[in-house]
Amino acid sequence: MTTERVPSPLGRYDESTADEDMRTVRLIGLPVRILDAGRRHHDELMHEFAILAVAEQLSGDLPKRMLDLIDTLGRRYGNVGEQPNAVVEEALARGDDTVDVTYEAPAHVVDAARTLSALMAEADEFCRREQMLTMQRSENVRVFSEWYLDEFRRQIGGEPPRPWDGPLDP
Repeated sequence: MTTERVPSPLGRYDESTADEDMRTVRLIGLPVRILDAGRRHHDELMHEFAILAVAEQLSGDLPKRMLDLIDTLGRRYGNVGEQPNAVVEEALARGDDTVDVTYEAPAHVVDAARTLSALMAEADEFCRREQMLTMQRSENVRVFSEWYLDEFRRQIGGEPPRPWDGPLDP
């Protein structure tokens, strides 16, 4: 398994410009196919929210909380590109099941992780109720996402890494 130190992808959900010390977050046994499925779902969801964000005429027919999600996910995050993660891409290309990745993250991404977790749960609910074209996340992707975000929260809080012990396929 390869380990590479890369910037935290959660920085894209955090507008803070605080100059903080970086913390090391190690994701051990990261299931690359589930991560890839989660990234693809996330991209589809962000694309749909971005489209809805520019369709102002629809706003009268949508629930207020969905409008809030459209504003937050579509306008604020819809245009942000995915940070490349060469280690994961290489593992996928080789057909590996897992890879170890080490991220560097400022302490304030804990709030971003908490916010993103709540927003994605709400988005899943809209998807589940078929109020969006995007399907809700699969159970494996949802559980993986919780583990992934929780590892950032836990390790930044000083706890040791917990390897992924779930399934390897989405």
